[in-house]
Amino acid sequence: MNNLEKKSRFYKALSETIRLSIIKHLIDKEECLCICELSKLLKKDQSVIFRHIQILKDVGIIDTCKENKFLMCCIKNKGRIREFLED
Repeated sequence: MNNLEKKSRFYKALSETIRLSIIKHLIDKEECLCICELSKLLKKDQSVIFRHIQILKDVGIIDTCKENKFLMCCIKNKGRIREFLED
């Protein structure tokens, strides 16, 4: 995959309001959040949140890890993402 394709996938991942909302909630937290917490915050079903998390993970914005039965989500590089999203 060339650089333009990677950029295109990155921008497409940010093109959904719900994904930007997920990023906003994760970037403001010091600790990781589980999908169940994001589901409550965004008032969306966990399966919907999971699908959007997978898209963000595929382009390298979010990292996930399993803690017991919970899938925890964190922003990979908060500084870079904050800088990118600033007006």
